[in-house]
Amino acid sequence: MALLLTLAGCRHGGGTHATDTPAGTANATTAATAKEGTARMTTQQQHDDYVKRWDAWPIREGHSPERAWQGVLHLLRTVPRFADITPEIASQALGMPSDGLPAPHRGYSARIHDDWALGWSFDDGLSVPEISVDVSHRPQMHSRTYFDPAPVCDGPTDWAILRPELEAMGFVNWYRTGPLHHIAETEHFALTVALLPSTQLNGRLCIKGITLQPMPQKVRP
Repeated sequence: MALLLTLAGCRHGGGTHATDTPAGTANATTAATAKEGTARMTTQQQHDDYVKRWDAWPIREGHSPERAWQGVLHLLRTVPRFADITPEIASQALGMPSDGLPAPHRGYSARIHDDWALGWSFDDGLSVPEISVDVSHRPQMHSRTYFDPAPVCDGPTDWAILRPELEAMGFVNWYRTGPLHHIAETEHFALTVALLPSTQLNGRLCIKGITLQPMPQKVRP
């Protein structure tokens, strides 16, 4: 999500989605000038500046994690191959715009709660292209601090409900790269699901993010 916000700021110094990103709201200078200024700031100053931009970022109604996760399921059900997914198709499925980042990046991010944001990106420049959707917490100095995801675990967005739906589409052989990262593959898609446990919701495993890649994993034709 930090990448989404940084890239968005480079494009939207006053564009149509400037108010949808804290970087776009606060950054009225050129990207080069901002980068030079950041390099002179201490770690604490950079953090304070980022928090200031976050606090100035308006909360947007109409975007929800549940819609985003259901959008990923919709893509998997209706698009045969990753190569058939366009930014416009992904945008419609996820319920968010696709023009919130500077080219060649496609995606969008919005603050949806006092302490949480939701965003997605379509990165076709990687050796293996991917679509990633995730929620992120208000910036903190200690990035490993746990924040309960209950405010963005709305509706049927927990792992116990999502996993059977994915398995019905062929994602059955799950393996893990960590206790909260699950990966499965089909003939045409590789899927990574990141989770966050919610103590406020009696230990429910809420969805932190989903990354979709093509199979076999090669550069998109």
